[in-house]
Amino acid sequence: MTFRPLLIFWSIILGLSAGTAVALEVLGPPQHAGLAPKLPATRPAGAAPQAHVTQAAPAPAHATPNSFDPAPPLRMTSPAIPEPDPALQEPAIDYADRMMPRVADNGRTPAVLYAAAFDPSERHPRVALVLDGAGLDRGLTEQAMKTLPSAIDIAFSAYAPATSAARMAQAARRQGRECLVSIPMEPSGFPANDEGDRALLIGGDPGQNRQDLEWALSNVQGCVGATGASDGLNGERFAESRQAFGDVLSAIDRRGLLYLDPRPLAPPPDDAMPGRMLPRVVDVIIDHSASPEDPSDAAAIDRNLARLEKLALTRGTAIGLAGPPTPVLLDRLAVWAQGLAARGLVLAPLTAIPPPSLPTEAARQ
Repeated sequence: MTFRPLLIFWSIILGLSAGTAVALEVLGPPQHAGLAPKLPATRPAGAAPQAHVTQAAPAPAHATPNSFDPAPPLRMTSPAIPEPDPALQEPAIDYADRMMPRVADNGRTPAVLYAAAFDPSERHPRVALVLDGAGLDRGLTEQAMKTLPSAIDIAFSAYAPATSAARMAQAARRQGRECLVSIPMEPSGFPANDEGDRALLIGGDPGQNRQDLEWALSNVQGCVGATGASDGLNGERFAESRQAFGDVLSAIDRRGLLYLDPRPLAPPPDDAMPGRMLPRVVDVIIDHSASPEDPSDAAAIDRNLARLEKLALTRGTAIGLAGPPTPVLLDRLAVWAQGLAARGLVLAPLTAIPPPSLPTEAARQ
């Protein structure tokens, strides 16, 4: 029996196997049907790997409560606001050592010059918040400016010592933070609720009211406007007087200042005329409806902040008022503000909230 044919057969088999192995080594494994070959990533020699970048979609005109489009990151400081300009000041009539705001000869107004920087193309819902009662407690006022983003405006009490208030207002402007001055006015529940001996009163002498208004407006320089929110009281009774309150609004408007009405749902003035800047109106008072036992009730503050957000998401803008500052209030505001961007809202200075417009003749009819 010869083994020659069997030897030849196995030699052929082994040769074919070796050839197949060589071919697979050179050509690589076969591709699956319907799939493109995987190509290796290339970059210039020595270059670091680049992070994956995607193009952002255009921002919607208004975010909705179901939107997850984040707003720009919150900044603690913004470009500095100019120092008080002598061209926008004049001596107070009754207080020789004080200066009053005025419209410059070229028409420039304090509401424009001292406004904080804000991107006008920003399309996320805007939330503004004003902290009232600043300057009375220096420590808490300075804490507010350190812990709250500069987009939160600050309203200085007319009763704050003028020298220290001026220094704190200067520090606020350097942060890019807008300042307002508080005007004490006769509140609800007067005289049990008393705004002090400089408050504007319905039954007060008109000349004395004019002096007290001048005293309040001249206490702090470099402000965009004024508000009737003063140290936790909101001047409701005085604002109900058409004549007295109208005179105050006219005086503020003539000086190129904006006015923030601290009364939620306050109607426009009866004598509002085209060309006059209408008051901006507070939508939610953040800390005044906390429990009577604890006016700094954190849960109540959080609920009111949530209401403010909901209004902004629904309407596109909302204005909140809080103060005077307390440790609990400042803590809750800081936490709230840091989460706004992720919820699709942008924190805006008061001047970035458009003032209301007068109804048209068709709407009146």
